[in-house]
Amino acid sequence: MGEAYISFYLKSCRIRVFLEALRGIGCPRRVCFMISPGGGSLALSPYQKRDFKSHEVPDEVYRSGRPFEISSTRLCSALAALYSWDMTRSYRAHGELIRTRSLILFDLSKAERIER
Repeated sequence: MGEAYISFYLKSCRIRVFLEALRGIGCPRRVCFMISPGGGSLALSPYQKRDFKSHEVPDEVYRSGRPFEISSTRLCSALAALYSWDMTRSYRAHGELIRTRSLILFDLSKAERIER
């Protein structure tokens, strides 16, 4: 697996999951995010059911390599408040694949601001 990253574009409340992260967890059709109790990390995991906490990954993401993006004002706002992130900026966090649990763990405490 290559490098796994997630980006938070706070101004537009968009979250971009990089293709390598999705491939690392087996190219799932649906995923969900789970925040650790203290908010220090964010996990991305395959998910089977269609419900309020899952997100469908379009087939086009795997075919064309286009980015997988999710809109979530609630998650972006919560993370910005927790880490004192500037809501007009963007941030990127590196992820670590946990093969035994089939998930990617992103250390949000080490997220870096994206400079443009």
